[in-house]
Amino acid sequence: MCGVIGVATTSNLAPYLVRRGLAALQHRGQESAGISIEEESGKILTHKGMGLVPQAITEDSLNKLGLAKLAMGHTRYGTSGASTLENAHPIEVGSGKYKLSIIHNGNIPDVTNLRQELDDWDEDVSDTILMAKLALKNRPKFSSWEEALVHTLPQCHGSYNLIFLTNDNTLFGIRDPFGIWSFSLGKLEDGWVIASESVAFDAIGADFVRDLAPGEVIKITPDGKIDSYFFGAPTHPQHSLFEYVYFARPDSFVNGKRVMTGRVDSGKLLGKRIRKKGIKPDGVVPVFESGYPAAKGVAEELKLPMIDAIITSNYVGRTFIQPGQENRIKAVNGKHNIVGDDILGKKIVVVDDSAIRMTTSKALIQELKDAGAKEVYLGIASPPVVSQCDMGIDMRNKKDLPASDFIDSSFEIIERNIADMIGADEMIYLPIDETTEAMGNKKEYFYWYPFGGPHPVRSKQQVFKKLKKKITGDPKVCVFISGNGSNLQRIIDGIESGNIKAKIASVISNKSDAFGLTRAKNHKIDTVSLPFEGNLKDKIARKKYEEKLLKEIERIKPDLILLSGWMFVLSDDFVKKVQEMQIPIVNHHPALLSAEEDDMVATSRGKFPVIRGHHGIADAFKKNIPVSGITIHQVLPGNNFDVGPIVMKAEVRRHKDDTLESWEKKNREIEYLVLPVAVKRVLHVLKSGIDVSDGKFPW
Repeated sequence: MCGVIGVATTSNLAPYLVRRGLAALQHRGQESAGISIEEESGKILTHKGMGLVPQAITEDSLNKLGLAKLAMGHTRYGTSGASTLENAHPIEVGSGKYKLSIIHNGNIPDVTNLRQELDDWDEDVSDTILMAKLALKNRPKFSSWEEALVHTLPQCHGSYNLIFLTNDNTLFGIRDPFGIWSFSLGKLEDGWVIASESVAFDAIGADFVRDLAPGEVIKITPDGKIDSYFFGAPTHPQHSLFEYVYFARPDSFVNGKRVMTGRVDSGKLLGKRIRKKGIKPDGVVPVFESGYPAAKGVAEELKLPMIDAIITSNYVGRTFIQPGQENRIKAVNGKHNIVGDDILGKKIVVVDDSAIRMTTSKALIQELKDAGAKEVYLGIASPPVVSQCDMGIDMRNKKDLPASDFIDSSFEIIERNIADMIGADEMIYLPIDETTEAMGNKKEYFYWYPFGGPHPVRSKQQVFKKLKKKITGDPKVCVFISGNGSNLQRIIDGIESGNIKAKIASVISNKSDAFGLTRAKNHKIDTVSLPFEGNLKDKIARKKYEEKLLKEIERIKPDLILLSGWMFVLSDDFVKKVQEMQIPIVNHHPALLSAEEDDMVATSRGKFPVIRGHHGIADAFKKNIPVSGITIHQVLPGNNFDVGPIVMKAEVRRHKDDTLESWEKKNREIEYLVLPVAVKRVLHVLKSGIDVSDGKFPW
């Protein structure tokens, strides 16, 4: 659960931006911090120290490192290995002419295969170093780092957000195929930033763009060029539920959800459960600071006052992420103070986000009763923790998890036994389905093994519907256009440069004068001019037109249909017939959409109206919406216009000095950047033999 950040900027101030961003990620680790920079010559320099960011990376240490366009930083929360400077990140590793510095958030629970591959059985060599060494071993076999990484990373079975600085002036960010820990991309005025949470962007004046996709390698160079690649077998996303419940800052925007909103919603559901159990407290006492949002939700649901009876010292730090149970107990003893003025003789429900070792909870219950509370109930806005985590959270010993003793018991028995153990009058947990509902999705989209769920590595993974045909060469894409074809040109350029491993089998236009046809002909691509003649409301004319379209699809036999500025709404019958051929239809839209027919969409700046229709950029500007962007989504039968499963989306933030012209330019730049990446993602899944045409693949 460490914090990682990487910055590429032409300003040469990357080291200073990294340190500022790390300070915003301090909540993710407080043992040590470090930074690596890369000089233009390719020389990598590293500094690291013990303690919090200001002590570990001082102004003097930054000045000694010097200015740089590329830098990355890490704040450590140790899950394995002692809390020493030797185990602090970044870690520099080299082999021959290739050198890199690496930082890692996550854990590889079993590194046996990596040790075998490297013939390295030194137990002191960490999972992070083994991954770096394997990448270095494979690098000479390939023409580029990105190619070497795409072939190396599938051998790493676990959770990882990695940032590499390689000695050819390149920054790489990598998210594991499960997408377990949050990892986002932000835009600086003169560069890019990747970080564990969006709050790091706010700290350095960057705009949130998007989350990295599971199994994505993102490449950034000092001149501002950015690209993405995909690796490994596609899996069902399993975002860490603990990040939403506890680790992430409440103001972070994680995987399309504001953390604060999820925690408040979990509190409201917990309040309903308290009511259902017949508990009637006089007030709600939050455990600051992590439990405050859930307590707020409970208070709102039960219409009870909040009582600040627990005062927290801001100088102790987060006790759960301190190394060692002995350190945690010592920290708990000095972290809280009880103010009994407003709880004397009252029944109170103490609310926290989670309870793992019960170290804090047991002490608080006793202190509140000593202060005069008549009855003390404990409400936890998540399920009991019954299994130890080996994917990046320090709970390796099941003996430290009291609820695990009752893992085979009913929910109510666990609540009763834990209440007896900690001295609470009653215990109220929030079941898993309600917890994940509050956090915005079904439990299948979360990593919830500590709460009793499946394990990402050891449990059986979901099997996806297979393609009947095997794509052996480059996948074939058929592009539908109606106009200029500027996005078509980006796809053509990507294919011709070798960046997109595909072939445009044909370009079909419903307008004979579309300039996109000329673009295609200039590159010797098959074109079909198929103008629609008649009234768009004429169902018979539309049906005949789609029959002609279908014949072309049967002739071309594409693996993917891409709608790129296609101004003709395809009927459900047409989409169904294409689905029967196992051909997905993907559209891109110049605004932020939701997967369902919602009127509002969540963004990093709040919820705003969904803008559908052909004029998304101009409409967002006219409506004064501060955040818009691009959405790449699937087209399915039964869905209305601009609705469907979302493959990828990216934000564009409007600034006060933006004109319609500059707003249009910014949106088009992101569209040109993200559309090829989304296409590559779809093609990667198709090449893996998975049929996504029915829209059930969990992008």
